[in-house]
Amino acid sequence: MASTTAATLASTAEQPSSLIVGLRLSNKKAAVFGQGSSALTRATFALDAGASVVLYSSESTPAVPKALGKWAEAGRITAVAASKYQSNDISAFSVVFVADGSAGINVAEIVQAAHTAGVPVNVAGNVALSDFTLMPTYHGQGGLQVAVTTNGVAPRVAQRLLKEIVGKLPSDLESQLSDVARLNAAAAAVERERQTAVAKLESAVDSASPGLSTAVTAAHTPAPGSVIEEEPADLGALRSGAAAVVDVQAAAAYAAHALSDLCFVYAAPEQALGAAALAWSRRAEKNAFGEWVSALRMQTRAGAGHALWGALASGARVAAIASAESLPHMAPVLTELVDRRQPLVVHASAESMDASGENHTDQADALAALQTGAVLLASASPQEAHDVAVIAHAVAAAAAVPVVHIVSAATGSEQIRTASHKQLADFVASVAKTHSGQAVAETIDAAFTQFRGVFGRTYSRFEYSGSADAETVFVALGQPAADAVESLPALLREKASVGVLSVRGLRPWGPEQLVAALPTSARRVVLLRCARDAATADALVAEIALATLVGRPAAGICVSSADVFGIASASGIAETMRGALGLESTGSTEELAEEQSSEEPADAAATAAASDSDAASAEPTATVSTALDIAKKLAFPEAFGAELAARPGERTFAVRVSTKYRMTPETYDRNIFHIEFDTRGTDLTYEIGDALGVYGCNDSAQVAEFCQQYGLDPEQLVTAARDGEQHHTRTVRAWLTHALDLFGRPSKGFYTALADCATDQAEAEKLRWLTTSEGAVEFRDRVADTVTYADLLLEFGSARPSFLRLVDLIAPIKPRHYSIASSAKMHP
Repeated sequence: MASTTAATLASTAEQPSSLIVGLRLSNKKAAVFGQGSSALTRATFALDAGASVVLYSSESTPAVPKALGKWAEAGRITAVAASKYQSNDISAFSVVFVADGSAGINVAEIVQAAHTAGVPVNVAGNVALSDFTLMPTYHGQGGLQVAVTTNGVAPRVAQRLLKEIVGKLPSDLESQLSDVARLNAAAAAVERERQTAVAKLESAVDSASPGLSTAVTAAHTPAPGSVIEEEPADLGALRSGAAAVVDVQAAAAYAAHALSDLCFVYAAPEQALGAAALAWSRRAEKNAFGEWVSALRMQTRAGAGHALWGALASGARVAAIASAESLPHMAPVLTELVDRRQPLVVHASAESMDASGENHTDQADALAALQTGAVLLASASPQEAHDVAVIAHAVAAAAAVPVVHIVSAATGSEQIRTASHKQLADFVASVAKTHSGQAVAETIDAAFTQFRGVFGRTYSRFEYSGSADAETVFVALGQPAADAVESLPALLREKASVGVLSVRGLRPWGPEQLVAALPTSARRVVLLRCARDAATADALVAEIALATLVGRPAAGICVSSADVFGIASASGIAETMRGALGLESTGSTEELAEEQSSEEPADAAATAAASDSDAASAEPTATVSTALDIAKKLAFPEAFGAELAARPGERTFAVRVSTKYRMTPETYDRNIFHIEFDTRGTDLTYEIGDALGVYGCNDSAQVAEFCQQYGLDPEQLVTAARDGEQHHTRTVRAWLTHALDLFGRPSKGFYTALADCATDQAEAEKLRWLTTSEGAVEFRDRVADTVTYADLLLEFGSARPSFLRLVDLIAPIKPRHYSIASSAKMHP
């Protein structure tokens, strides 16, 4: 590491010490008086620091020294006869050096002129006349600069000290400084990009209504303590595509933030609505397209929504998160945007607050958008809010129309499975590319279908649940629909011939689809009206009546409504349905809740037991299920999002093995088989290069033996979700045979987790010791001997994690992938 010297300067004064500073000379001018090595050194200082140099020499025909030839060729240094120097020339320079060998040069005059002009000067060998002294300096990479000064007293000592110091610097110091420099540059670039995004938002708002941006900011600058400052949902977990616990508002906000460039929040500061999107914007989080998202809180007043005009005109992807009361104010703008085919998405909260401050589902204001011509979609649970929000953005992009997504009142958080940023961007782009130009209704249906193919969850504009021969059908949307579906099993046990039609697509209205979804036995349709304003809901009753009159004129279907506004529980909805069916009431809502909790001691005890045994591990996604739980889900798959499949969430096909024979001799130590599958009659397609995933399974006899030794009931039903997957319900035998790699090799993490469960102190210490460097030899021996999960669980008898905990701890059985070498063209 060679030491070099550069123009690092230290100011001097009458005191024996000095303040060490750095002088930046880039693109500035320096004057050097004198000749010889001293002048050459000082000229080099200034040139290395980026300055241009004028060299004043007492020689009659001055010339630039050969050592500085490259600088002369670049026009950075010129030589001038000292006789041509004028005292007023000093003001053109940023620094002045007077070198040794300055015969014929009036040093005192130069120093006086420099002081008069305020230009720092250094005189070689004369500290008293100098404003600064030169320091031997080391220049390294990454901006590293080390200098030592003796305040001009002993320069050679300073040089020796510098050499000692530089020799003891850490070898990786310069590379670390280079990394810091790169990070600083990246941070500066990020800040410039953020400022550009903010300017874009302000320009879009101002183009719609000049001065609105300032007015909005001033009007909605809340007093300290008046703003909802809850910690927003973890955006990192959401965009990773893993499981996350959120409420309906955060679920919809995630889609709005991920799929827009500009997001307008029409809600008061004291409301939590839109808080997540605003927080993510403040943190400079990017969307699914890798771009900044600017979120701005807007006023809820007459003319609300005009700012959307300018934003859409700029070509940005625009979303709005709106409170229920803001939607009627936005209706005129929505109507205009429909006429101009603008792809806007509004996530509107269907809720209102009562006198006590409680929020209730209220669809009155949300239904005000029925007459705007915008697409209207509705959701209930947090999972639906996420999914329907994504579909709303895809429909808006494909059909170039405003879409209003009606989000139910927040009733609590639950675990959902989100789509990653890449999945969101790919899905929206695919729908837009495939279905652009189609009729809006066709685009919505296609988006629902495509969503199921990608994410495995089924939605449609009208979904029927209940008896196939139902005479009475309740129609509802949003949370009341979900509550009504939840109430169905109890009603069906009482022999009630009843069903529920969940409406997710209100506009464009599909009377034919509604009638087709009703069972042919239906003679009565009851709309569960959840609006403080009955007139708004009555318009929907009229549309249902007209659809049934035209679609089934001979059936004589009677259409009416039942008020469920203010009812915030499934048991309350159930009571309303019982009243409409003429069934005897089971008591008040509060009594029903108490009875329900007292009627389920077995499940509660099982859950409590599992919780007690695994309190430290927190297992909210794994539960012991009963046969009745499974029967409910199979009877009402739409209500519970249930699917009966070999591997739910994955595309699987039942194919026939047409040929199988061994290719190696029996004496050969490896088994190689030739297998042919007949895919005729299936939807299985493949291309050259695709792979066939084959899942292995554990030996059933070994599984049975393990269950007996570990004390497990192989027929017990367990519902669990691993690593954010969908919930799967299997028997203990099925989990251990087809899902968990019970006879696989455990990692050190399993040893540590097992130690936490051990009640015997010696066993706990042995398990932990095996994961340390001292136990490394024995651990390697265990790996070589293929010690399995089952072996460890049986070896350390005091460590008995519950089966619910084992589902989390034991690695899953992973598929073995085989490349497909045959051509689909051979056997189409």
